[in-house]
Amino acid sequence: MNTALATNNAFRDLRYDTAVGTTVMPSVKRYNAFANGHYDLTDNLTLFGEFGYYRSDTVRIQPPVINLNQIWIPATNYYNPFGPVGSPNRLPGLTNVPDEGLPVLLTTYRFVDTGPQTVNVKGEQLRGLLGIRGETAGFKWDSAFVYSEASAVDSSVAVRSSALQQSLALATPDAYNPFNGGCIDTLSFGDCTPSSQVAIDAITFELKRRSKTTMTMGDFRASRADLFALPGGDVGVAFGAEVRRETQRDDRDSAVDGSSPFVDMVTGAVTISDAAAVSDNPDTYGKRTVAAAYAELAVPLVSEDMNIPLVRRFDIQLAGRYEHYSDFGSVARPKVAAAWDVFDGLRLRGSFSQGFRAPNLEQVNAVEYARLATSQDFLRCEVDLRAGRIANFTACGNNVGYSRRVSGNPDLKPEKSTNYNLGAVFEPAFLSGDLGRVTFTVDYWSIRQKGIVGILGNDTAVALDYLLRLQGSSNPNVIRDAANADDIAAFAGTGIAPVGRIITVRDQFINLQPQTVRGLDFAFYWESPKTGIGKFDLAVNATRLLKFSRDPGPAVDALVAAREAGDINAATPLPETENLIEANGRPKWRGTASLTWSLGNFQIGAFGRYTGAVDELGFVDANGNPWRVKSQFTANLYAQVRIRDRDGLGGNMRWRVGVRNIADKKPPLTSEGYLGSLYSPYGRYWYTSVTTEF
Repeated sequence: MNTALATNNAFRDLRYDTAVGTTVMPSVKRYNAFANGHYDLTDNLTLFGEFGYYRSDTVRIQPPVINLNQIWIPATNYYNPFGPVGSPNRLPGLTNVPDEGLPVLLTTYRFVDTGPQTVNVKGEQLRGLLGIRGETAGFKWDSAFVYSEASAVDSSVAVRSSALQQSLALATPDAYNPFNGGCIDTLSFGDCTPSSQVAIDAITFELKRRSKTTMTMGDFRASRADLFALPGGDVGVAFGAEVRRETQRDDRDSAVDGSSPFVDMVTGAVTISDAAAVSDNPDTYGKRTVAAAYAELAVPLVSEDMNIPLVRRFDIQLAGRYEHYSDFGSVARPKVAAAWDVFDGLRLRGSFSQGFRAPNLEQVNAVEYARLATSQDFLRCEVDLRAGRIANFTACGNNVGYSRRVSGNPDLKPEKSTNYNLGAVFEPAFLSGDLGRVTFTVDYWSIRQKGIVGILGNDTAVALDYLLRLQGSSNPNVIRDAANADDIAAFAGTGIAPVGRIITVRDQFINLQPQTVRGLDFAFYWESPKTGIGKFDLAVNATRLLKFSRDPGPAVDALVAAREAGDINAATPLPETENLIEANGRPKWRGTASLTWSLGNFQIGAFGRYTGAVDELGFVDANGNPWRVKSQFTANLYAQVRIRDRDGLGGNMRWRVGVRNIADKKPPLTSEGYLGSLYSPYGRYWYTSVTTEF
């Protein structure tokens, strides 16, 4: 048997199995109430209102936390094998260990004896609206005031570092014992020798995060379908204005927001977060006021009555919107659309518009927060390759954990877009009515975006540090420890200056380079006539991505050029460049199809979804070729019956039974499990539902 393979299998058996006792999807309880009503003040004036309330309670069980922040176990710890002379667990025959004992550095420790971590998220949403509507001088109008808010409390059991070290310092059996753990019969999970419940209770606490967003808005809008007449018909108009106030608050637990840092009693080192394995995260608050106005004209230029050859009808739409943000200034964006009926059954359509999206309040107002991250240290991979410790770059095992620190950016600019759409709708009039109604559509669309808000990313920063250190400099956003004796020995003879491990990578929300997305949408619809055997409806939709490109920017350009020139290894994974079709979550083809059969109160329906293959660019082989994530087709089926009201009480009931993912397809495999943006982890499952109307 291959020794290396046997060793790898043995280590695999010792790895902690995070799946045992955990949930893939959380359990959710939802409660929803909604009411609306109106009161006619006069024949032309109506008072109306709405109120809605939603509450959810979500519970998820995840693996025990890992303490990635190092902590010193004092020499006084009851279970310390290097404790003072006379302590019950000091190892016999120790040399070079003083009588008062030695502290022990604890790193990468999993608190298995605290049990799986239960995360409970309780959310509430409410919305209230009061308005009035009427008709004046031919204009239908309404005005309303609305208030909405959404709040959530996220709580979970965590380990407090300061309490942990105090427990570790105890010289009694009530001290927390990090020197035990594990089970002989189940090596990869469980703890058959846990610390005492007294010790566990002493180090754990309920970590809470409270967040809340609100919106207060007042608006007025009006419309009239016959503002004035043209030869092609009546010109319609709509216009309106609104003022809204938005707020956002994120209140973090005092253990992580910096108000109660951890001070190591052995070294005096200060860590902002006092919660083990939870990065520090300050509280954030943001607010803005937005005033907006819009107008739209529907203009019929040519009608059928005008008898113009090849122009059965021609309509245009002219619209515009103006917004003023208290934190970004003003912007005005137009829209122009047209529809040309060439003859009965053929319509050509097109539009041009410009869009606008302001960064959200957290992206603008967030001060620097931290997250735990893991990635390859490409520089050390290069060192191992040059030293002959690995056969190729992809065999590198230098996965490192570090603190990823992300900050908001008050200088962010709004995202802007320019959009085009050209299409056609064809309903062949020459087909017999016995065949039903057939419709074909095709649309070409293009979206050009500028100033997309995002971040450069950890792997890009680490790859840039790899390149710059080979050139004699470094990336200031990648912070490393000073090189120790082991680092100096590892780098010896490679021609690369020794450095320590990565401890921090800094990033910030920025406006990224322009992005262009183009594609084609196809659709086919068939609606059969009603017959003695029922009625059929078929719908097929498909999207073909023609272009998805983004200027990678100077940093990524330098990395791509360096990889092509051989300055960095060819297997170095780099971020997406100009051709992004089939890159990660962007398949070239997507499609859906549905078919329903109805007969009286009975209906049977089928639905299918196709998702094309994509490449996982961050997971490459020795030649730089990305991992191919396979395409997938899934199908659903349902049957339902309607029980119609027979007593004139206005109640109808629908009972449906169905199955989703009939073939029990699993999401295609990726290095991270599956792509959540494209696929669902649900296998085949049956469901039933009953709905009623009053």
